[in-house]
Amino acid sequence: MPVTTLPVSYTTVGLVSSAFPAIASASNINSSNIAQYAGMTEAELNGRIAKRFTIPLTVECPMLTAIATRETIYRIAVQRALVHFPPAQQGQHPMQIQHKEDQKFIEMLVEGEMELLDSSGAVVAAAAAVSEFYSTTKDYVPTFHEGAWGDMVQDPDKLQDILTDRDLG
Repeated sequence: MPVTTLPVSYTTVGLVSSAFPAIASASNINSSNIAQYAGMTEAELNGRIAKRFTIPLTVECPMLTAIATRETIYRIAVQRALVHFPPAQQGQHPMQIQHKEDQKFIEMLVEGEMELLDSSGAVVAAAAAVSEFYSTTKDYVPTFHEGAWGDMVQDPDKLQDILTDRDLG
């Protein structure tokens, strides 16, 4: 099965390679592999920021370049075992700390607690038409869940509404 490389717009193979030289010296990682990791990282990043911004962004955003580059390096380093996190360092290694910080930054962007700036320093406008979608059962108590049988309840309003909507005549 051929490997599909996703488009990359925030970072480059060159940025990733120069920011973490160990990647370039690893014999089993080539530019195509790096581009594949970067594409997957950016696809996830876009999926998260699409809640607030229109994707694709039409401006260059240094913060997204930095995050995409660091996250690509983190994923390659962890998945290819280029760095090891001994038990005594779990959660304390600089790469892990930066990864957690980047995740916080993304969440702050999405929630509107931080502004996204383009390369000229201008604020990137949030999407004008962000809609929320609701299920047809939004106002009902759930009748199915993954808890214990004894915790399940029936919502009498839901049952009555279903009966009322049926054409029994």
